[in-house]
Amino acid sequence: CIVTLWAPYPIGARMSSAQVAEMPWSNGCQGIDTCICPRETICADDLLSMIFLTIARCSAWFDYPLYMLMFLSKANNLNHALQRTALRVFINFSDQHKVHSLFGVIVAIESTSHAFFHTLRWARRKNDIQLLWMSKTGVTGMIAMIFLPLIVLPMTVPFLKKRMRFEWRKFLH
Repeated sequence: CIVTLWAPYPIGARMSSAQVAEMPWSNGCQGIDTCICPRETICADDLLSMIFLTIARCSAWFDYPLYMLMFLSKANNLNHALQRTALRVFINFSDQHKVHSLFGVIVAIESTSHAFFHTLRWARRKNDIQLLWMSKTGVTGMIAMIFLPLIVLPMTVPFLKKRMRFEWRKFLH
């Protein structure tokens, strides 16, 4: 995550101020010699924006293995087959619901932090807040942030769990 952002171009995304100034969405790095600005939606042309971008990107990278484990935790046929192997000594494949629940909460927190730091970064640059509704990246991020509470909160918040029928919670999930 950090290497893909902070290493110099072409290994990473860090570019000189002259290279960034050639981009139509930036006038070059602000107060530093190199910055990260390979495309409009991930342009960070000052140090604070680069830090926000790093936090946002690393929070997303952290989630990728959790997405896989959340999916696999509900793959009942696979879990049943693995429970009959020697791996069962190390991992209990029979009840993966706790794994699914825990990782679901972690992914929700990380996704919220990811969206927060991208939005914060876009709000700092002149007209970049428009990217929330003018770019595919921003629109899909807003859609995710609208639906994320509907997916996670009814399954995790005791107040909602007691007051909503399971069928409705499952439907929202």
